Amino acid sequence: MGLSKVFRTRPPEEHWPEAIAFDVSTVCPATSVLGEVAYKDAVEALLERQPVRPAPGARVPRFRPAEACSQYHGRLVRDVGFHPVVAAVHLAFQDHRPLVLSPDIVWLLIAQGFAHHVNANAEALRSKFVQHSDKLTITIRRDDFVKGSPENPWEEVFVKFTDQIRGHVGAQTHELLLPNFSTTGPRERAAAQIVLMEAMQSYFTYEFVTMCGIPQIALEGTADDWTELARRVRDLEAFDLRWWVSALTPILQEFIAAAMGRPSAKFWQSIYKQEGGSGGPYTSGWITAFFPYLKDWRTGLATNPNPWLRQGGKRLQSILYPPADARNAFGNGPTTPQFPSGLARAPFVWKYLDQSFDMEFLGGFVGVRQDVTTLQLKPEIGWAVRDVSPT
Repeated sequence: MGLSKVFRTRPPEEHWPEAIAFDVSTVCPATSVLGEVAYKDAVEALLERQPVRPAPGARVPRFRPAEACSQYHGRLVRDVGFHPVVAAVHLAFQDHRPLVLSPDIVWLLIAQGFAHHVNANAEALRSKFVQHSDKLTITIRRDDFVKGSPENPWEEVFVKFTDQIRGHVGAQTHELLLPNFSTTGPRERAAAQIVLMEAMQSYFTYEFVTMCGIPQIALEGTADDWTELARRVRDLEAFDLRWWVSALTPILQEFIAAAMGRPSAKFWQSIYKQEGGSGGPYTSGWITAFFPYLKDWRTGLATNPNPWLRQGGKRLQSILYPPADARNAFGNGPTTPQFPSGLARAPFVWKYLDQSFDMEFLGGFVGVRQDVTTLQLKPEIGWAVRDVSPT
């Protein structure tokens, strides 16, 4: 098979590297495009063909959408049912289509083969990579990640994991597997980093942690203000509210202590999630104690007694003074739709000249105010008047 017409192709896109093209076979080139699908759809279709290794007893869902992928725009050839490199060569050969290869493509093939070799001979090769026995856990924490968000910068996570791997396997092995060709871009580098992680998975367990928390809380007012507030709450006992007052009292004592300059970090970390935990739709922190009644989903009115306050204070005690095994011992807490609106309503009739209008006053919490300089958030107190007359 002779080669002819060696020339430089013009890059179809500005970021594409320059390439040298040459004739291979004397065939009639294809003239029509192959069917395509959206990039993410193509990725998910290929992922569906990949076996998963669930935890023992875990159920594997029929469809597992990609949490994220390297890009969300553009299109890929549809119905690629096997290894994309083999598929590209197959389609190019079968349909007489030109083929593009790069150092990154070929090196990634080799690196994946290397990873398979290491995984098949992990213990025999252990001493060539690490000095420890068993597995070490590598933990990366990113609190800015949101589950399901396409905006999460995952490529920053891959490099964090492989940087820690480098600390164990050494710079030489690390750099050997990670390409640095003229064709290497962020996606190529990221894919190679994942190959390195696969190659080392017999020696490391990978853990990615996202936790939430409030960096700072500012209490306005004076210690005397908070002391007076606690006194007022105690006076509510006379209205058959001892069960609620007993729950609020230790919480308000923590407000007083914080106002006097003695905040308890453990207490304040549990304002929303018990012990600062993350994830899930439930409100498990002590803020729930301020809601004696939750919404009845049938009426939308706050008439359901808060079950997390009707447990003899056990749940609150577990938050304020938690034993080691107390987390979630008394249930998960309410979900956000269960909380009342935050607005009090008082209906009235406005006798306006010779007309009558059904109206209502609304007062309470009308929104959240943001300080654009400090980024502090503050519940906004306000009021409104609304016409409820039929139009």
